[in-house]
Amino acid sequence: MASRIITSMWLPPPSVSLSPPRLFAPVYKRSLTHQTLLSHAKPQLQKNFNFTQVRALHRLPSQTAPDVQAAAATVAATPKAPLWQKVAIGGTIALATSATLLNQLTKAPRLEASSDSGSGNAIIDLKDEHNRIGVEKKSTTELMLSMLVYKLCTFGLLVDLAPNLISLAESLHLTSPVYWFIRKTFFAQFCGGESADDCVGTMSSLRSAGINSILDLSIEADLDGLDLENQTPTEIRARFNKSADSIAQQISACIETASRLSKSFAAIKITAMSSPLLLQQVTTTLTVLENKFKNIDQDRDGKVTKDEFKQLVKMLPSPSLNKDQPLDTMIDQLFNEADKDKDGMVDWIDFASTISLNRDETRSLFLGETASSDVPGLIREDLEDYKRLLVRMETLCSQAQKTQTRLMIDAEQSYFQSAIDSVALHLMEQYNNNPNVDGPLIFNTYQMYLKDALGRLKQDYTRAQRNGYVLAAKLVRGAYMVSERKRALELGLKDPICDGIQATHASYNAGVDFMLEKMIQHKQKLIGGTEDESSTSLSLRTSPVVLFVASHNKDSVIRTCERMHELGLTPQAGLVMFGQLMGMCDQISYTLGQHGYGTYKYVPYGPIHHVIPYLIRRAQENATVLGGVTIERTLLWEELMSRFSAQKERTQIQAVPTPVVPAGPATTL
Repeated sequence: MASRIITSMWLPPPSVSLSPPRLFAPVYKRSLTHQTLLSHAKPQLQKNFNFTQVRALHRLPSQTAPDVQAAAATVAATPKAPLWQKVAIGGTIALATSATLLNQLTKAPRLEASSDSGSGNAIIDLKDEHNRIGVEKKSTTELMLSMLVYKLCTFGLLVDLAPNLISLAESLHLTSPVYWFIRKTFFAQFCGGESADDCVGTMSSLRSAGINSILDLSIEADLDGLDLENQTPTEIRARFNKSADSIAQQISACIETASRLSKSFAAIKITAMSSPLLLQQVTTTLTVLENKFKNIDQDRDGKVTKDEFKQLVKMLPSPSLNKDQPLDTMIDQLFNEADKDKDGMVDWIDFASTISLNRDETRSLFLGETASSDVPGLIREDLEDYKRLLVRMETLCSQAQKTQTRLMIDAEQSYFQSAIDSVALHLMEQYNNNPNVDGPLIFNTYQMYLKDALGRLKQDYTRAQRNGYVLAAKLVRGAYMVSERKRALELGLKDPICDGIQATHASYNAGVDFMLEKMIQHKQKLIGGTEDESSTSLSLRTSPVVLFVASHNKDSVIRTCERMHELGLTPQAGLVMFGQLMGMCDQISYTLGQHGYGTYKYVPYGPIHHVIPYLIRRAQENATVLGGVTIERTLLWEELMSRFSAQKERTQIQAVPTPVVPAGPATTL
């Protein structure tokens, strides 16, 4: 039974070669057909590859090489099929095959899970590649679904062409079958449902395994695909504001749902809360202003004098706040406010905190109706929309504070990030300045694959210390590598991403080390040489930083756990949390959850047409990180084989007739 079910799903074990073994031969031919069809979604990739030839070759029986060459020559003159016909045939075959696979999946037998309680030590269990803690609690159907999705992710061509294929299906009005396939596979694997209420069951199931949830309305916006033709600027602004108000209401419902389970988060993407065009413009303005600061700092000590400060302010689009007040008088007042330590110098942190879009008193300095200033300005409507963004976010933060639900602000593309950071730090200053027992309310995200990420993390820590709030930082490697590098190449920009995977690993590890070191430094400061350490222990109430290690890299997770052990940071303190995405790296999540670490799963949800960009990134990530996917598939395979073997043994035992023991002679006392 085991062999029949698994082979019908076209899921060979990870150790099986990609060459077509006898057992999987029929399914392998379908696999090759899929690859052939997909290779024609972009004909320029293989100009001499003929669709009709391949179909004919697949119908040929086993032949020698000369026979195949002769057969190919025979069909070479066959007229090429038009593109629409190729797409129709390819889509039909793909959906038919997928329907067959999913039909077999839903008929999978109900088998009892294996038992793998682990070693009692999180680090040992994480290092054990055969530890099946993460799969033993899943149903057989869930295991098979994961195997199918991971297998699909190994087809690089499918993953690369997925955005184009989906766009093509939409243009041909074929979204129903395509969305059906996505909903049954990738959506089921990586998403909790289409609404927040749909996710409650998933959240409860995770909680039973010691895993908390980050509920994520997976709606975002990018510059690509914005249909702005034949619309006036006023209409465009109204459209984005209407959409943002609607999404704010949905996130409010998300916060309400997340609050049903303690310690839950609600995730927010700032691009969904305003116009991406506005966020890009704000990012450009802030980036240029910071570069001007660095350039005017002649002695390169990171600070500017009062005269240099005046030069900077005069570069702003609208340097005068009050026409009735002399400009120099106004600048003197701003400098005195920024010079907090009264040493006659101001660094970038104090400059940006004082002259900020987040302050009503200084926002008008960025008003620029023309492009004549050194720093690009924002029109009056942009400033109004930025204020609306802050109001939306502050309203959501107030609700989260009342319901004791923490908010995770996601990182996004680099051309939005300065604006996102500006909003996040502003909210931290308001809501992380008096942490309760559950710790800070607002978390910001740092994509450590960016070359400037570590510097920004350190800078934001200094800013938090000066302004009296807790820096809560989630560290990720990054999720936009493909689009970031493509954009940089097309626009002739510098690649913002670290040069190579090792540089990214180094950046990530350095970020984790920095945050852990700040915890220990503060702990030593609290102890201050006293003998009673219990009265001055580091906690969510006292720590200046809280770290969220969001990583699918097992080495990073193990390294962090080892560093925590070395530094005396217990999992129960809650100062270090871990997180992975739903449907990925369950071995890490379930192992940490079982051993009492603060562990989270991102549980995305939303209408399927909105979560397509998220699902494509997950497929790209799984296709890129082949090592991790191979381990996951191996564990799934071992668990399935264990269940099938156990089921077979039970069946055999039940089939053995119970021997009849003849009764002995009656005895009496």
